[in-house]
Amino acid sequence: MKNIYRMKYYNLIFLLLIFSGCDVSTISDADAKNISKLKAEILIEDGDKKNALNYIKVYLTDGKKQIINADIKVLLNNKPLKLLVRQGNYYDKYSFYSTDSLSRNESYYFEIILPDSTKYPLAFVKPHKEYRNAKFNLPESLSLNEDFVLQWENLNTPYELDIVKGTEVKVKRAENITESAHAGRRIDTLKAKAGKLIIPKSYFEDSLTFTKYLEIKLNGKESGLTNPLLLESSEIIFNHNIEKTIYFKE
Repeated sequence: MKNIYRMKYYNLIFLLLIFSGCDVSTISDADAKNISKLKAEILIEDGDKKNALNYIKVYLTDGKKQIINADIKVLLNNKPLKLLVRQGNYYDKYSFYSTDSLSRNESYYFEIILPDSTKYPLAFVKPHKEYRNAKFNLPESLSLNEDFVLQWENLNTPYELDIVKGTEVKVKRAENITESAHAGRRIDTLKAKAGKLIIPKSYFEDSLTFTKYLEIKLNGKESGLTNPLLLESSEIIFNHNIEKTIYFKE
């Protein structure tokens, strides 16, 4: 009998741990109908695709945990988004609203329909048209005997530059072992409308390692407007993102 009670006790503890660790909100029906109890984070990412955005994602939370409620609808430019729920590891879930219609628009206007059918403006952003004119002259490949030179022009907003250096050791511990690593990171912000950034060749090689490739990420960010009734720190962000891997010639 004691073993039965002990087993029930452990099962109860196990269930409590599952739900306490779950990242899904237990928001009440009343709060789900109250826009001031909701936080919205909206991400729109454009990249180097010719005719489409990379993605649109809308995250709803109670300020701490995600809200998964099929009775809450989100619209973009008067078209409904889909609520997607993904299963993570173990009992984790993550959810967001999205769409397969990723054509570029002049502006992006989001609305929310709550479970009681009330509709509210959610967020709005109108990216500067000039962001598509930003040009970055990135080399196709590099040599250890030359500097890295990045030139740019037509920037209408600051861009964050993130460079990750992938290296390999010169002296192998064994013939069949290659030791690689992300051995360096450099972050800069490009603010001038046009300019040039030079990383000297000495950065790419030392007595122990040499650089195999650089992972380049460039990101320009614009913010829009959110409904002031939403929880504080709600936001809508439009990102122009460019990524490229540059390999060093043998």
